[in-house]
Amino acid sequence: MGGLSALSPHPGLCVRRTHKGRSLFTRTGHTSGEALFEHHGERLSFARASRLPPDHIMEIGDDLVLAASGQLDDFINHGCAPNCRVEFRADGRVVAVALRDIAPGEELTYDYATTTTLDGLRAFPSWRFRCACGAPGCRGEVSCAEEIPSTRIEEYIRQGALAPHVLRRLRLR
Repeated sequence: MGGLSALSPHPGLCVRRTHKGRSLFTRTGHTSGEALFEHHGERLSFARASRLPPDHIMEIGDDLVLAASGQLDDFINHGCAPNCRVEFRADGRVVAVALRDIAPGEELTYDYATTTTLDGLRAFPSWRFRCACGAPGCRGEVSCAEEIPSTRIEEYIRQGALAPHVLRRLRLR
């Protein structure tokens, strides 16, 4: 596969240019449930993070985000039919996990709405954007969990794909 470049310390992952910009791919393939990499970045309140460029910021709690890390985790894109989920571990780590078996050379994606709330969209309006994933059943727009169809939310709950703060928010509705 031409155009791939391995970035240390993750020789099984690489960044490649696509129509979406820079995207994260696997070189080796992965099995369902496998931890792929940890998300890094400074933990900031919405107010502090709003002074930063909004790219590569992930909502991880009520009024809490992970800022861009400058590492591979910054390049995982949104997908309406994702092959990864974000796992929030008891020790505070945020880890990308394979939702299903992933073939070598496949782009890694997760549904950004599984970690994003309406409060996050209010704080970061640019997080709402036209979706370019191209998946069958694409929602056409990347937004937040409160706007995902209920059948999809139920599937994400079964898969353990919703961030804890998002799950709490949905149960309050």
